[in-house]
Amino acid sequence: MNQVLARTLNERLITSLLLRNDGMTRLQLGQESGLSAQTISVIVRALEADNLIVKGEAVRGRVGPPTIPIILNPDGAFSLGINVGQDQLSGAVVNFIGQIVQTQQAPLTDHTSLGAALTGMVDQLMNTCTPKTRKLIAGVGVTLSDEFDDQEDVVRDIEALLESHTQLETFIQNDVTALASAETLFGATRRTGDFLYCYLDTCLHPRLCLSGRIHSGQTPPPFYITSPSPDHPDADWITAASQAVVGMISAASFLARIPTVVLASHVPEQHISALIEATSEALSPDVTLLPSCFGQDALAAGAAALPLHPKFMSQSDTAM
Repeated sequence: MNQVLARTLNERLITSLLLRNDGMTRLQLGQESGLSAQTISVIVRALEADNLIVKGEAVRGRVGPPTIPIILNPDGAFSLGINVGQDQLSGAVVNFIGQIVQTQQAPLTDHTSLGAALTGMVDQLMNTCTPKTRKLIAGVGVTLSDEFDDQEDVVRDIEALLESHTQLETFIQNDVTALASAETLFGATRRTGDFLYCYLDTCLHPRLCLSGRIHSGQTPPPFYITSPSPDHPDADWITAASQAVVGMISAASFLARIPTVVLASHVPEQHISALIEATSEALSPDVTLLPSCFGQDALAAGAAALPLHPKFMSQSDTAM
């Protein structure tokens, strides 16, 4: 392995460790990574020079001088993401630690004009960024629903179009798979490798993550007739969604022990909270239900996280 490749892999290992932990000292980074103190010092200096890490607040112990943790710089990198929905495009800009910085929505009346709609959304997102932020954009992520899974020509055309339009690398993935992966990097499951992810609209879209690898299967039939309102999902939807989640957990438990279940949707936070409350009553206490950290903009945030995976994180954090 040449030195440049080794350094790149080691840098990604360190950024991955910092992403999973809210600040680590050089000593802790060495212990967790297995790298020598000298190698850690070289990597830290390089990441500081690239403005990808900064020093955190000093932590005072009972004895000895205070320790200064190293943290990821939220403004060290950014990326753009677009989710292609049935009748609208949802866009987001996220920073280096997965926080949503800007969002945009646009109607999508006809998939035959999808290319023009995507370039228009990219331009909208770019216009929300400062000149400094634009220079730090790592790439563009696009997520598509299951109906695009067998349309390889369309996917290649989208990739070529956006890379030509933006001069940025473009990454395309299934929407729920990308969202589940983003949750492992930035969200509720960044410290666990085994969980069930459920995105809910009229259907429950499941992803099972075991040992950090995300598995997808068929989407079950709809559990509700119409998609819930982004503002006012009714109690019937919450009841039906809860029953669907309980059934999915029961089915998945035949394959593996599921300690954590993450629920995501485009409905407001209070409705996800109500769904979690209703579902928890039917589950054993050893199953933990968590809301997605991305809220109503989850699918767009999942798309925006795509470019950050291969550019800054170790391969073990990108398994899908």
